Amino acid sequence: MTRARVDEVIGQGMHRFLGDGVHYRDLLDIRAAMDDWSQWCTVWSQFGDAAEQRGRAAEDQGHIRTAAREYARAALYFHYAQNLYYDDPQLKRSVHDRKVAVFARAAPMLSPPLQPVSIPFDGIEMPAYLRLPTGVSKPPCVILLGGLDTTKEDYQVVNDLCVERGLATLAFDGPGQGETLFRMPWRRDFEQCVIAVLDFLEQCPQIDAGRIGIIGRSTGGYYAPKAASMDTRIRAAVAWGAMYHLRNLASIPRATLDGFVYVSGSRSVEEARTFFECIDLEGAAAKIRCPLLIVHGGLDTITPMENATRMAAEAGGPVETLIWEDSGHCCHDRSHIVRPAMADFMCRWL
Repeated sequence: MTRARVDEVIGQGMHRFLGDGVHYRDLLDIRAAMDDWSQWCTVWSQFGDAAEQRGRAAEDQGHIRTAAREYARAALYFHYAQNLYYDDPQLKRSVHDRKVAVFARAAPMLSPPLQPVSIPFDGIEMPAYLRLPTGVSKPPCVILLGGLDTTKEDYQVVNDLCVERGLATLAFDGPGQGETLFRMPWRRDFEQCVIAVLDFLEQCPQIDAGRIGIIGRSTGGYYAPKAASMDTRIRAAVAWGAMYHLRNLASIPRATLDGFVYVSGSRSVEEARTFFECIDLEGAAAKIRCPLLIVHGGLDTITPMENATRMAAEAGGPVETLIWEDSGHCCHDRSHIVRPAMADFMCRWL
């Protein structure tokens, strides 16, 4: 593979990398250090190693806040080392495991800390982190739902914004995501795992189970509204990259397409297309009665604008929109506007 693939993936993901917390100078150096796509995992991992080493040094010196942020940064870099990288599944797994391990070091040091929990679902346990805001009794809780190769560890910016506003968070890995990928592949009835999270939170004494919201990113921009259409325990929902359907698989960027094929256990794009026919809000959108925020970009190549406009037109409850015609997937190039707005939306309705 060529340098062109590196430039393509970094160009496609640059705003997301920066929005999630990759330092701009690091991103420039990472890009400069790669001559070929085969170096993707190695180079990102080198920068993850450096951040982890800084974290250890800070921890040894008693600088716990610095250590926490460096460990979280290391986890983010390890995440992107293996994100949408399917050329070597064994390498992907080993780098993924490093991400999980170093984030587990960060979690109890962050303020407020993240508490590891396990959510039962169809014979397995889905790993998750519960985070409670400081000084708030029985807070509302926001479920943080990822998309393709998006996990509980790389949701930290939105997580921070929520807890700063007095909201608890529950970030988890569903089937085909993060740690759960290695226990259970993506499922056509993925929304059922969201129901399992609601069941878990209903029994969680630290939060107010009557005030639960959900933010769904990318494919989560389908599963969040789909779950809201099925379960009234969801009191507010965000479609962060609205996905009414996924019938355009053949036209999406190659790295993303490879991911859909991989997580669905398909052998071809055609098989994946058949698998993801399950993504369709027709007949379900009208059942969404809770307030819904739709965040979308008109230049999105993964989920086209019609997904946002149709979801907004058919939703059965109050709808708010944040849409830029010149923005891309999940409006990562407007992350400084979009992400605080999603947390504010949850504050208003929960």
